Amino acid sequence: MTRFHRLVLELGHGAADPETIREAAAFAQLVDAELHALFVEDETLLHASALPFAREISPLSYQWRKLEPDRLEAELKVAVDQARQHVEAAAHATGVRRSFEVRRGDLALHVTDICIASDIVVISPPRRMGNGTHGFRRLRETARQSVASVLFLPPNIGRKHGSIVAVVGSAIDANLDVARRIALHAREQLLVLAPVGSVIAGETNIRTLLGTATQDVVAALGDMRERLIVMTRVDAAEDLGSALAAARGVPVLVTEPI
Repeated sequence: MTRFHRLVLELGHGAADPETIREAAAFAQLVDAELHALFVEDETLLHASALPFAREISPLSYQWRKLEPDRLEAELKVAVDQARQHVEAAAHATGVRRSFEVRRGDLALHVTDICIASDIVVISPPRRMGNGTHGFRRLRETARQSVASVLFLPPNIGRKHGSIVAVVGSAIDANLDVARRIALHAREQLLVLAPVGSVIAGETNIRTLLGTATQDVVAALGDMRERLIVMTRVDAAEDLGSALAAARGVPVLVTEPI
């Protein structure tokens, strides 16, 4: 059975808002994992500030101004300190274990470097258009290549309770044990979505899954008010996970096959 040790939340590319951090901490509590906050400082921006022709628009005057390395360093320090405070507050409220790490350089290299199979990488869409969009896409592609499982958060999370849904391809699908354990820990009902004719020992709450596309899962769920969807990583599973998170408004956990 897969047991998760850390929930890895990258904060330096648009996911440092308090709401995302609170949701990540709540999920870490759900799976009994440590919340590991990773802040990757964008070294490319600092290098660009050293160029004499580099300019930015001031958020106060809306006028072009020269990029200044000292000011960027100071702003990064403020951003790191604020992110750390949000993580501390979320961890205190949920009681989860937490750690905070700051690195500088390439997002993909650092995420790949620290993640192992017992980790979950959090993918949260930017809350505002243009805010961290590039970092979101980069992190999503990095997670696709990672050995860690991936948690897709929806743009807005409403439900705090509801069934834990396991989307399985067979009776021996590895994510079924993961979903069972989460449902037991959360004291929630387990719902299994399985292909036609599947017989799953010990499970009676099963709905038929006619296909593997987003619309097939949505149709099988119907008016169910689930709390979490769990599925195994297969071809295009990340695309399905992201689409389901947006369509259903709940987190989707895509686990590595065992």
